[in-house]
Amino acid sequence: MLKRLTVHLDKVKKVRVETGFNPEKGKPTSKSILTNTISVHNLTSDVEIKTALSDIRKDHKIAKCKKPNHKTWKVGDEMWYTSNETL
Repeated sequence: MLKRLTVHLDKVKKVRVETGFNPEKGKPTSKSILTNTISVHNLTSDVEIKTALSDIRKDHKIAKCKKPNHKTWKVGDEMWYTSNETL
């Protein structure tokens, strides 16, 4: 069974992305995008999940839970989870 790993990131900066071209002004249009989650698809084992988490930790900081009454995580837990991949 294939798994998907979803990781919530902390301290992510907005990135400006070009969305098209405005012919009236003669310049490209853009907007800010905040990408605060990463998903890794088609993982088959716990070893692959741990490897993917390690690779994400190299470049990003994983968010930690701050709410004491959160349904999924306890305070201080890293915010990531796995789910079954649908085909």
